[in-house]
Amino acid sequence: MGASESKGGEGDGENKESGDTALAKESSSSSALAAGAIAGAAILALGAGVVSLMAESSKPAEEEKTMKAPGRDMHILRAPFEEDPKTYFRDLRSDLRKK
Repeated sequence: MGASESKGGEGDGENKESGDTALAKESSSSSALAAGAIAGAAILALGAGVVSLMAESSKPAEEEKTMKAPGRDMHILRAPFEEDPKTYFRDLRSDLRKK
């Protein structure tokens, strides 16, 4: 009995050791899973940001107000004309002289 008792005691020690190893592996896989989830969320956020920027930069020019160009049969953007009409008319006279 003495021999079997000591083997039984060693067997329990091995089970504890195996249990500790299994717990460490489970903990390791949990932290790897959490790290993967965080990385996935970061990639998703980055992708959403890129899509958002692309959508803003591709706004059609139709949203900007236009007007009939004075002295020409065409339309121009209103904002640049209103900012500096003097340059528009100087360029218009210059173009008419070239013709």
